Amino acid sequence: MPSQIHFSPRASVEYDNLMDYVIFNFGMRTALEIEEDFNRLLNQISFNPKMYPLFDKRKKIRRCVISKQTSLYYRISGKYIELVSFRGNLMNPVKTNL
Repeated sequence: MPSQIHFSPRASVEYDNLMDYVIFNFGMRTALEIEEDFNRLLNQISFNPKMYPLFDKRKKIRRCVISKQTSLYYRISGKYIELVSFRGNLMNPVKTNL
């Protein structure tokens, strides 16, 4: 049975900003393709939440590389999966208080 997916407030804002950037720079068609790929990825994670490695064992945060530019950080929180953050891969998540 798949787990429910919840966006943290931070992840929600970061996702919206990312999609706004894509729409502005690459167009709506590309944004829709990315959103479709992202929804497929979330579906996979909902069925198999441990498919990506732990990034931070203490906080139990896992990292999924979405593309060469972006990673998704999430944690398994009881009955649901919490999306914690979307980060650029060139950013240091430790220094940006993940």
